[in-house]
Amino acid sequence: MAEVLEKQFTTKKLMQRQDELVTLARHTLQCSDADQTQVNIITSDSALTRFANSEIHQNTYEREASLVVSVRLGQREGRISTNVLTRESAADTVARAIAAARISQPNPDLADLPTGPYDYPFRVDYHEATAACTPEERADMVIKGFEAGEDKDFNASGILRTGQVNCVVANNQGVEAAVHSTKARYQVVWGSHNSSGKSEIEARNIKDIDIEEHSTKAYAIAKKSQNPRNDIEAGRYTVVLGPNCISTMLGFLAGLGFSGRRYNDGASFMCGRMGQPITGNQVTITDDPLDERTLGLPFDNAGVPSQRITLVESGVARAVVHDANTAKKAGTVSTGHDTGMRYPAPRNLVLSPGISETADLIAGVERGIFVSNFHYTNVVDPMAAVITGMTRDGTFLIEDGKLTSGLTNFRFTQNVLEAFANVTGMGTELLYMPAFWGAGALVPESMRVDNFNFSGKTDF
Repeated sequence: MAEVLEKQFTTKKLMQRQDELVTLARHTLQCSDADQTQVNIITSDSALTRFANSEIHQNTYEREASLVVSVRLGQREGRISTNVLTRESAADTVARAIAAARISQPNPDLADLPTGPYDYPFRVDYHEATAACTPEERADMVIKGFEAGEDKDFNASGILRTGQVNCVVANNQGVEAAVHSTKARYQVVWGSHNSSGKSEIEARNIKDIDIEEHSTKAYAIAKKSQNPRNDIEAGRYTVVLGPNCISTMLGFLAGLGFSGRRYNDGASFMCGRMGQPITGNQVTITDDPLDERTLGLPFDNAGVPSQRITLVESGVARAVVHDANTAKKAGTVSTGHDTGMRYPAPRNLVLSPGISETADLIAGVERGIFVSNFHYTNVVDPMAAVITGMTRDGTFLIEDGKLTSGLTNFRFTQNVLEAFANVTGMGTELLYMPAFWGAGALVPESMRVDNFNFSGKTDF
């Protein structure tokens, strides 16, 4: 059944499906006599091939749908959702949303819904090769990745996921937006009894994912980090960080400081620091859903067009992102970052690249540590942007500009802004990586940081 469903996703059928959802959104608006009404409809299809011990052991397929109705009666709001996408269900959902609004408390910070129509930026978000990818096709790709493991003491585990999503936003103020997009994700971990290596990538088009390249990369890291040394003590070191580490730190910055809600509440590290240096001058951070290398959409949850926002420019704090409600409180306008969760946040981060190759960054370190990945990362002090976590899947000693041996893992406790202030070089190539807080990030392939704090170590 899953294979039959997956083969249905041709461009023609998806466009027809999107037209049906737009028609349903218009019908839902017609059912409402509230002062203001917004309708969000999302349908998604996701297929997953999972593997372990270099064998495929699971194929899953999910189809999900939701219709959310938000209504305003003055400063009172009601919001109700359903997963039944029929005209009758839509009308019932409107009635329940209005009933909820009538008994809700007035919210003085509630902003008006945006007024349309808007012109939305064009980008190619849908790729049929991704949407129509079958279990057999995913299996062939995954099995090809197994060929990287020449040593039988090493096994591969991970996932290959493909899917598509339809998003429709409409309100009774003239906003109407629709998009269908695709996404593929490959993640592989090669491991032995005392080493591991990981690589992952996301892309709109599955044809842009070179599974053999990523599997070979993860295997090489696992192979090189065998029999790790345990005689290197915790402390402060010059480090060269891989892209997973960089995107993790960026994701925490997005959640802890770049949200207009945290800024309005005085809970952001950006408070009182606009126009002041907060990192080193090599660091420029933007949120850019219009960059086709990111996986952003042309509009936010309220139907406001997406736009590029410079958050940090050459180390200087410049902006936070807003939805309509946080913008009203701040006396500004929405930046197109309504997430539907009352918490505007950047989700398409871009860290400007440097001018160095990874090998050159390593060559410039007399004695330090190379970290491939961060794991189990969490917040210690949100206002200071201090996080803690573990190294994983390839930690190496750097001596005289070369990777000399694998190391057992360290715990780190690090102020992220301080780490970005201590950057001494970044790679030239940008890679798209998943990040925390629902974000994704385009980051350099590597970054060198002085005085990075390892607060403990492990025996594995």
